[in-house]
Amino acid sequence: MVNTGQIAVATVATPGGCVTYDGAARIDGVPGTAAPVPLEFRDTAGSSCGALLPTGNALDMIDGVACTLIDNGMPCVVFKAADVGATGYEDRETLDAATDLKTRIEAIRLQAGPLMNLGDVTEKSVPKMMLVAPPRHGGAVTVRSFIPHRAHATIGVLGAVSVATACLIDGSPAAQVAATGSGDRRTLSVEHPTGEMSCVLDLDAAGQVVSAALLRTARKLMDGRVFG
Repeated sequence: MVNTGQIAVATVATPGGCVTYDGAARIDGVPGTAAPVPLEFRDTAGSSCGALLPTGNALDMIDGVACTLIDNGMPCVVFKAADVGATGYEDRETLDAATDLKTRIEAIRLQAGPLMNLGDVTEKSVPKMMLVAPPRHGGAVTVRSFIPHRAHATIGVLGAVSVATACLIDGSPAAQVAATGSGDRRTLSVEHPTGEMSCVLDLDAAGQVVSAALLRTARKLMDGRVFG
């Protein structure tokens, strides 16, 4: 990945030595189904901030709000929606119209920037702000994402990875509302305004996340012949 220098591994189905585009895999927000392409992210912890938890804490208090400052491929501030006066189930339009809420979230973001080794983030697009709540549709956690000043219609890929990772950190606000299951490999469905995004996380013996994968799909963009 050019922006971070990290490695992402895409596993593409090639039965008989040929790529196939047909399959039953689906992604919310993408029409139809296609062949699955698991996309695994390796060594993403601290790619922008220098550490998975740049402050070394599972929980930091900013303006009276319990936050997890985390970077597992995307710098994020994760906190309970209820702690800033939201439910976590609002649609995008409602969140974008909530001026007081957005002002409060931005105040937290500006203070989180230096704590995350990002410096003055006034003019930066990171960290992303992640409001979490208990899942409603059988997933692991519900998220409303600000990127950073507008509500996201879904959630970014690495933002989902960072939130899912936060759900597995003892004492974090996300862990307090999430349903994470058990085992060395966890599939966490991150619910967002228009569906869900599933993250597959592998944990080591100490319970630390060592790799994360997301489901994407194979789409044929073009087909033809080239003559020399």
